[in-house]
Amino acid sequence: MKYLIALPMILALLAGCQSTGELTSVSQIKPGVAKEGSLANAKLISDATEGLEQLVGESIEAPNLLKFVIQQPVGETGSRSWREMWIVKKQNSQTQYLITFKEAGLGAADFQIEPMSSASQKAECPKSVSSFKEGQSNKFILECLGEPDNIDKNPDGRYIYFYYGPKGVVLTYLFDTDDELIKFSAYQDTN
Repeated sequence: MKYLIALPMILALLAGCQSTGELTSVSQIKPGVAKEGSLANAKLISDATEGLEQLVGESIEAPNLLKFVIQQPVGETGSRSWREMWIVKKQNSQTQYLITFKEAGLGAADFQIEPMSSASQKAECPKSVSSFKEGQSNKFILECLGEPDNIDKNPDGRYIYFYYGPKGVVLTYLFDTDDELIKFSAYQDTN
């Protein structure tokens, strides 16, 4: 009797969890669903990394490559698809890539790599690191320059982004408590 009651409940759950077999649009992905790591096997990770290196134009060391699953697999075994975001970290920046994997039978898969930052965003960035204007947001500067090498937070709520360049050059961007740029400075560290 217990099995007769449980069977319809299991069937209802399975029917509710069926997949359409198609990946949803990237814009439909909810924030916070990414999980660190990759669903790809070692060979597929190696192939995708090689493809990414060709796109970037240089080799990528393992510690400078972060992988996140942003869409779980959909479809039937042998033809499943899923998406991952891979982040390539460099000294003063990071670039995100969307990689769509699609199984091509059992034991094989294809992938497509697309940069996630659009050219239109970068077109708004100034051509010089000293050309940012007072009042611009910290987010805009992050989009243009990437994550700073260091952040110094003052007790009064202001903070400074530090970007360390070649030959000891240090770029600093001071922000107020509203996250707006107050001042830019550049100096050469002689230490």
